Amino acid sequence: MKSEGKSKYTLVILTTAMAVVSLQPAIGADSPVKSPAAKLDSSAPGGEWERLHRAGNEALDTGRYGDAERLFKQSLIKSAAFGEKDIRFAKSLGDLGRLYSIRARFSEAEPLLEEEFHIKKALVDDGNGQIIPSMGSLIRFHLEHGTATKADPLTEQLLSYIEGRLSEYRKAAQGPITLKKGQPLTAWAGVASPTMRDPVIDWAITCDGIGNEYRSRGNFELADRLYKAALDVKETVLGKEHLSLANSFDSLGTICLEKDQTGEAENYFRYALEHTERVLPDEPHQVFPRIDKLAKCLIKEKKFDEAEHLYSRALDFWKKEPSHNGSEARTAYALGSLYVEEKKYDAAAPMLKSALSLAEEYYGSNSISLVPYLKRYADTMYYLGQETERTQLKDRANTIAGVTSTGTL
Repeated sequence: MKSEGKSKYTLVILTTAMAVVSLQPAIGADSPVKSPAAKLDSSAPGGEWERLHRAGNEALDTGRYGDAERLFKQSLIKSAAFGEKDIRFAKSLGDLGRLYSIRARFSEAEPLLEEEFHIKKALVDDGNGQIIPSMGSLIRFHLEHGTATKADPLTEQLLSYIEGRLSEYRKAAQGPITLKKGQPLTAWAGVASPTMRDPVIDWAITCDGIGNEYRSRGNFELADRLYKAALDVKETVLGKEHLSLANSFDSLGTICLEKDQTGEAENYFRYALEHTERVLPDEPHQVFPRIDKLAKCLIKEKKFDEAEHLYSRALDFWKKEPSHNGSEARTAYALGSLYVEEKKYDAAAPMLKSALSLAEEYYGSNSISLVPYLKRYADTMYYLGQETERTQLKDRANTIAGVTSTGTL
């Protein structure tokens, strides 16, 4: 993807921008549009571009899209004076492209974002992988808004680069980065000082994000490769005891489950649970989602006894202190529903009654969130021959949901 001289897109973009801006009042230091950027010395080299760039982003952040577009077009014209090999020109292209994306003008955004990427790719040293996040952004744009067929070749390039460089990185690395125990990867990467952050971590964040996009589109092959690439990066950079590895196991398990590969899914969900419990043994709000996914996989495999054990163990988490997020109700509901599936109706009824009570306490007595609890409890009353209670539960569910009762469930 090498740039071949002056792009035809660049000429069209600049010509259009100049034509539009010439018909509009300039937004300068004396404009009603106020910005901290106006305090910059616009007479200094690049000062006027910097002022326009900052003012445009401020307008974008505050939802003044018309002002943002005018400012970005002016900054694009200014940046052209620096030449196409200047990062400021790439930033101006990207600013305008992202604005067009927000305004659903995707056909106009696409060439701008592509040109931004080509310029950045030519400017950065491919040996350090700094282009990976920009490549990921362009891939996501193509998948979400542009031409999806353009995403796959870029993704192959990204994977080929990462897979080829990791072995070199392992040899050169002095050891894993030390972070707080259990600190999530994405949160840490978002706030760390650039001088303290290994850029290779961005590779994992990029792979996970693109993997989610491909998984949502049913492309499990590429999603699997991306998640595994992210896992390799995390193990190499962060070590084998970081919480983010559990997130990768969870993602890989989800793919296997969607492909009906329940045995492999179970293994990955087990890894995720064991890893989370090892890293965060005293954090039930982190452990419960892992238990829930593994238990649901076990239910799909008809391994009911083990699923029961997991949900029973989860209920013990909140005996001393409530979760304050409704996990108790969801756990009791899951266990009660499992008893229904096993036809253990005598055990299911009190568990579902408890789940309903916990849900009422958390959501409120008239919340729409109570409907599945009421309906599942009503099902159980039917199998137990408790017609009066069944009808009462069903009618209450219908009232909350705004449905007229017909006398049948």
